[in-house]
Amino acid sequence: MDGSAPMTRSATSLTSLNHIAVAVPVRNEATRLPKLLSALDVGASIVPVPVTVTLLINNTTDASAKIARRLNYPALSLQVLETEFSQNQASAGHARGMAMRVAASQGGLLMTTDADAIPDPMWMISALMAMAGGADLVCGRITARVPRVMATPSGGRITRAEFSYATMMHEVRHYLDQMAGRQAIGSVRPHYMESGACMAMRVQAFLAVGGLPDRPCSEDRAMVYRAETAGLVVNYCDGMRARVSGRLRGRAAGGMAECLRQRMQDEDPYADQAMLSPKLLAQLWSDAMYGSPQPYPDRSTSPGPRMRASDLETALPLLAQLTTDIIRPQFAEWLSRKRVVAA
Repeated sequence: MDGSAPMTRSATSLTSLNHIAVAVPVRNEATRLPKLLSALDVGASIVPVPVTVTLLINNTTDASAKIARRLNYPALSLQVLETEFSQNQASAGHARGMAMRVAASQGGLLMTTDADAIPDPMWMISALMAMAGGADLVCGRITARVPRVMATPSGGRITRAEFSYATMMHEVRHYLDQMAGRQAIGSVRPHYMESGACMAMRVQAFLAVGGLPDRPCSEDRAMVYRAETAGLVVNYCDGMRARVSGRLRGRAAGGMAECLRQRMQDEDPYADQAMLSPKLLAQLWSDAMYGSPQPYPDRSTSPGPRMRASDLETALPLLAQLTTDIIRPQFAEWLSRKRVVAA
């Protein structure tokens, strides 16, 4: 466990969660599915509890279901379900939500990933360890190889701009999270990735907040926001990792593949919708300093006009000045007062 989540509940043992249920939405993934299941089988072989994988195969025209049923994975109990959603429901978000609801009936620890992902061998054990430390929801790291995107001028531009901007924005977010009690004071800054390809949650917590928000995309970020506003403990775990495909023709509308294509083709690509303007960050900071902290905005939707690469490039000096001149000194002063009171 990376230790980034606040320890607001008593720690539990690894075996207090006596089952792992993995939910996977699947749509025409016959080629990649065996790789996912092989990776899950390796991970399941080193955890001290049984593992069930629920594949919700939906709106599929290939042999995904047949392949899943005929393969043998000794460490896994495999549940293969097939369904056909109507056109207005046929989305990755809706499919993930149904898969998670079915898997949640088994109790224990609920995990989810994508059919084109390859979880690290430590994926499950890292989630269990984070839960043992007090987390209700765990967000892992995802990686992807996208050399074709980076090779284009627009793809390289948005990647560089977004990295620089997000690094500073996440510093501010971490200060806000510490002040609001969402992250432990003095903790390492979280990675703040919130992806359904690498997520885990206590079943009772999942049910308590009403399950996964029913959205066609960005349902993963909406889930984390829902958990935060319910006061649950969110852990961003570096040890829980999954590699996702960098394909340009994906299965989900509004998903990663569509985003990558836009970044390659648009001269001034849209940035991630989680990027917040310096003005909004300044307002959030002011509210926190004056004793009226607001929830950190929902990352599943843009709180204002969507920023582009050029907007990030223009806004970065403003955010740097805000952070350097105001936020860092004021947080240091707040931290100093907090320690005096604690002493």
